[in-house]
Amino acid sequence: MDVELARTFLQVVRSGSLVSAAAHLHVTQTAVTARIKNLEAQLKCRLFERNKAGARLTTDGEKFLGYASQLVQTWEAACRDLPLPSGYDDMFTFGADASLANPLVLHWAARLRQDLSTHAVRAELGDGAVLQQKVRGGVLDAALVYGPEYVAGIQVEEIVEEKLVLIRTSQKAGPYVYVDWGPEYRRQHDISLPEHAKSSLYFNLGPLALQYILQFGGSGYFRTRVVKSYLDHGVLERIVEAPEFSYPVYVVYPRSSSRTGLQAALTILRQVVKEDADWSQRWDFLV
Repeated sequence: MDVELARTFLQVVRSGSLVSAAAHLHVTQTAVTARIKNLEAQLKCRLFERNKAGARLTTDGEKFLGYASQLVQTWEAACRDLPLPSGYDDMFTFGADASLANPLVLHWAARLRQDLSTHAVRAELGDGAVLQQKVRGGVLDAALVYGPEYVAGIQVEEIVEEKLVLIRTSQKAGPYVYVDWGPEYRRQHDISLPEHAKSSLYFNLGPLALQYILQFGGSGYFRTRVVKSYLDHGVLERIVEAPEFSYPVYVVYPRSSSRTGLQAALTILRQVVKEDADWSQRWDFLV
């Protein structure tokens, strides 16, 4: 099947009508209509109910949505990864939640370059659900996430058992900062600390929230490895009477994979996690 047909299908879904999709794709409405009819003919089913209000997915169209996304993602990944960089036999691709960028992603990528020298390395940061979808679709070899999805054919391995603890700056006062660590954390947090459920300051990225507190003062929940050095040096202090929340990190990957570097890469990851207990968010530049 032509990948362009899947792209057109996804654009109609996003736009809500064939007219709007044509404008976004810079083609005529007739071309969009022909592509959708071609796609429906190949699949032998109707994908949209079309009327004056726009285009609405049929039951079959809703089922095809996931396949179309995977098809386009896989094709785009192939275009990025092929041909391989000169001198490499294969490529290892992984994704991670953005808050794990420094230092876990950095250290894993560095060790992969050192110990898996036959493989080029590609890392991307993103939303956990999207990354796991890419693992299932074969676009990524593995992904580091907080909220794993248990589906057939995908291995879920806990690599770090962490806690979220409440800390505050020791030298200056500041507001309570609501750091959004995901839906399960929000549920537990709001039950345990209803007085902080509606905070005046909110961040959905832990490293950004921590930098705010370090610079301007305040308190909030953070992973134990991330705040360890700040606690050790007295920059932050832990509020010991506050509730704690479990927040483990998982790696997800295909249970059966022909990728030659996957198991070696996972072994390297386990070593990196075991060796490095300090995940403080430090970006030091030499100017």
